[in-house]
Amino acid sequence: MNLSNKLISILKSKTDLSDKELKNLTEKQGWQIVYSLKEKKDPKIEICFTGFNPNEKEILTELAKSKGFHIAKSITVNLNFLCCGSNAGESKMAKAIKQEVILLSENEFRTLIETGEIPNG
Repeated sequence: MNLSNKLISILKSKTDLSDKELKNLTEKQGWQIVYSLKEKKDPKIEICFTGFNPNEKEILTELAKSKGFHIAKSITVNLNFLCCGSNAGESKMAKAIKQEVILLSENEFRTLIETGEIPNG
């Protein structure tokens, strides 16, 4: 089947399908693949906790989970917030800043949870 140029362009940029695989798709199948890619995105806010003792980290993690946050164990491309305790490592913070992640103290995180307001960066 012949796919539209727009669909071919989208599929080539968003998938690893070969030219042979693309040629075997119908227009409908191609668009189904495109729409399925959109559905896989996780709309949750992602946060990572660093520099806390294990008990503090567990409490903060459970609080974040209860509010629907996704908890990351490291700096990821989708990370929104890095909550830093007193022992936060400089390299982790520097990586987060480079990725334009918002850094929060524990108090700022608790304010975010309570009010929904993001502190000024």
